[in-house]
Amino acid sequence: MKQMISNRFYICITLLAVLFISSSCLSSDDDNRVDYDYSSDAQITSLSLQSYEDSLKVLPSVKFSINQVASAPVIFNRDSLPYLFDVSNVKMNVATKGASGIKLHLINPDSTYIWDMNDSVKIKSLKHIEVYAADGITTKMYSFRLNTHQQDPDTIFWQNVANNYIDTPTDQVTIANANNFYTYYKIGVDIALSTYSADDGETWTEESVTGLPQNVVFTSIQNDTFEEDEEWYALDTDNNAYLSEDGIDWEEQVTDLPVISIFGKMPSYSVDSVLVVVKDEDVYRFAKTMDFSSLHLLNEIPAGFPVDNFATTTIKDSLIYTAKYLLTTGGVNIDGMQNNNMWLLQENEGEITYIPKEPDFNVTGSSLFKYDDKIYLLTPENGKNVF
Repeated sequence: MKQMISNRFYICITLLAVLFISSSCLSSDDDNRVDYDYSSDAQITSLSLQSYEDSLKVLPSVKFSINQVASAPVIFNRDSLPYLFDVSNVKMNVATKGASGIKLHLINPDSTYIWDMNDSVKIKSLKHIEVYAADGITTKMYSFRLNTHQQDPDTIFWQNVANNYIDTPTDQVTIANANNFYTYYKIGVDIALSTYSADDGETWTEESVTGLPQNVVFTSIQNDTFEEDEEWYALDTDNNAYLSEDGIDWEEQVTDLPVISIFGKMPSYSVDSVLVVVKDEDVYRFAKTMDFSSLHLLNEIPAGFPVDNFATTTIKDSLIYTAKYLLTTGGVNIDGMQNNNMWLLQENEGEITYIPKEPDFNVTGSSLFKYDDKIYLLTPENGKNVF
């Protein structure tokens, strides 16, 4: 009998213990329960492309910009793909902040589908990328643009926009200045000027030029900007210098030495200046100046260096510290002999260093200019102008 009571007592105690422990565990689970808030961020943080059709491996290097503006988010490549670049199917890698899904919107024909991020994408038909945030509610619709050059960037196209805009001149030169062009020309003994906007080239404005002499050397007329101040300069056939702030009203500037030629802005590691060639007694020297009122003499010019009828342009790349130089070609030297070299000039420790190199094409009568971060040389060949 005692044994039976003891067993029953043990069973009761055990049941009570189990109930107590179970109750404690349930209470503990309730206390430690975590409510998860799913993110409402539906942003795309990066996108890249690759394709087996891309034999030159162009796509992996393409950088996409993502504009997150709420009213019109867009993804696009700032640097256009090469002219005639063409692929149909790509592997698209999209990074998000834990998105729950992505829907692609295509055109031609119009269609939409949930993309599993592994399937290839018909990139030429992709119009929108719609992202669903982790909360399953918030969405963000991006427009997608894959920019490709529509014209060969290595081909410059010309279009005739105006005829007979000035009387037939005996001499002329056109100078680019910001968004305008200045065409100086000579009819008889008169110096005239027409200006027009680079936006159309059709609307011409006649200006009254003052201060330029009849014997001005048209190819010497140039303009540069120094610390936001515009400066125009020119020479006459007697080696006198003329300055202007607007290209219209000019004044002669007396110089210490005869100025033989002006090469324009010489970029420097300190302060940019105008590079000129002067005659110092019987020696032709490089010199630097800011306003021609004073000349800082430098080293003698090298043999064969052009001093008349040359083409020149200034190169200064803010992203490359050492890319500060002046390039000149064509023209004739002090002996009247034709220059066939390209000359690269740099300022280094108080002198002008130079590297001449003869190209395998004609530079006589050529012109130099910068366009789209490249240097172009326009030169006559077999009766045609070629780049």
